[in-house]
Amino acid sequence: MRIYTADGVSAELEKSKLEYLQASIVVTEAKKLMIPELLVANMHDFAADMSSLVEWICNQLPASGSLRKSMAECLKGQSNSREISDIVGIIPCDFEFQYLLPV
Repeated sequence: MRIYTADGVSAELEKSKLEYLQASIVVTEAKKLMIPELLVANMHDFAADMSSLVEWICNQLPASGSLRKSMAECLKGQSNSREISDIVGIIPCDFEFQYLLPV
């Protein structure tokens, strides 16, 4: 469990958001972007539709990061030949609870 401090809560939350996006967004070898169901279900907080959600995710990632570059490559051909629904897949939520204790 992460503890946030009053003095740095904004920066700490930004860092957590970035870590979550980097850990949960996947670009496959087949040039498909996989987004967690949690983000899609709460999309109205970030974007109006799937296309703008993908754009929002891209804008949150560091410009020099490999994930953002992979996403840009994946989306490069999208405007010409493929619909956003052909490129984006959804990773289902796993609601199984697991204790994270050392064995």
